[in-house]
Amino acid sequence: MMTREEIKNAIKTHFQQTVGMTPQENESLFEKGFLDSFGVVEFLGFLENQFGVSIRVEEITESNFSTLDRVADLIERQVEEK
Repeated sequence: MMTREEIKNAIKTHFQQTVGMTPQENESLFEKGFLDSFGVVEFLGFLENQFGVSIRVEEITESNFSTLDRVADLIERQVEEK
């Protein structure tokens, strides 16, 4: 199992490669331009492939994807449920 820091580092690397920026710990992923409506779909695919999780529709909320920490929380919960 990956540590929380490894999860966050993988997400940071993803954004660096896809949008050319690295999110800070509590930056809004939507307000800072890391995610938009199309980007969420692509990001979901990345998360599911990278971490071997299946994110349910009801979990696709702005709150769960608002910051790097919130996404890490979601992934940790998903991994624990496996």
